[in-house]
Amino acid sequence: MSHQTGINATFELKEFLARARGGAIRSMKIVIRNEELVLDCYREPAQSWDKDYDQFLLPLLTPQEPCYILYRMDSQNAQGYEWIFIAWSPDQSPVRQKMMYAATRATLKKEFGGGHIKDELFGTVEDDLCFQGYLRHTLSCSSPAPLTAAEQKLQQIKVTEDKVVWDERRRIGTPTTRARVTMEFGLDKRAQTLQGLAFPLQEEAKQALQQLKQRRINYIQLRLDVDKETIELVHTKPTETQELPYRIPTDSPRYHFFIFKHSHQGQLQEALVFIYSMPGYTCSIKERMLYSSCKNRLLDEVERDYQLEVTKKMEIDSGDGLTEDFLYEEVHPMEHTLKQAFSKPRGPGGKRGNKRLIKGAGENGEES
Repeated sequence: MSHQTGINATFELKEFLARARGGAIRSMKIVIRNEELVLDCYREPAQSWDKDYDQFLLPLLTPQEPCYILYRMDSQNAQGYEWIFIAWSPDQSPVRQKMMYAATRATLKKEFGGGHIKDELFGTVEDDLCFQGYLRHTLSCSSPAPLTAAEQKLQQIKVTEDKVVWDERRRIGTPTTRARVTMEFGLDKRAQTLQGLAFPLQEEAKQALQQLKQRRINYIQLRLDVDKETIELVHTKPTETQELPYRIPTDSPRYHFFIFKHSHQGQLQEALVFIYSMPGYTCSIKERMLYSSCKNRLLDEVERDYQLEVTKKMEIDSGDGLTEDFLYEEVHPMEHTLKQAFSKPRGPGGKRGNKRLIKGAGENGEES
């Protein structure tokens, strides 16, 4: 139940990326066409990387058409030449295209190799991505401007949020409307790979997590308060496994933590299950993007600050399938995939047959 596009690079693009990493290419534009990542165009170096920048990059920015641009710098690291990964997502482009490009970005970075990427830059207008805009973003990372309380929370996020999320946040008119499009540095640092917005937990929600840790409760339901930019507690009603499907709202998204008690291999066990419920497409795009974005940061805080180990994380659109058997198979996925051990075929029943009788010779020497 994940939100992956399944879009992959063509064989020709993979070969070109391997050649480009050697330094013969200055810039290349990559687009999604027929549900595949393909090379649109490229250029070889003419001058130094900073002098080539605007001349090479700005003509690639087409209104209403998102794209990816890989731009090679002249500096090198242990992997080779360093690159800037640029995601162009103009405001006028359709929402579906924005979401598709945002969801496929990680696939392209993986194909190219994260160790080659020094900076990552997002933009919706040319001013975001021109050379002066790039320098402004570099400066803002080293000397951040004064931020509001909400912006300080966002500043703690080490990874750039998808531009789609920023667009949705601007529409709701929160204090974070002044937040700038930022860049991600040092993509090879594993500690900075977590993505998402960090809405703070409301006090009652924190208390509920402490009670869950102490096993004083077995179920928590949380919601986002978009206006306050917080994660609020909905309720902690005692919940049996057969009651869990009825805890899932049919008209609004929620986060759920549930202690699944079950018997496994003859022993009673407990498994903490996290459920992100999003009821189909009845919710607005704004809700879908905010809930999806806050999810990872919430889980990170729960596991880090409350020492709660989440055994299974799942995303659902309704509670209909949350049966005990389903949860058991999710928590113990290998239980029913082990092949039955070979057993020797059983031999024929009873004795191997009657003994053969041989009579003695008759009076004339003949067998009778």
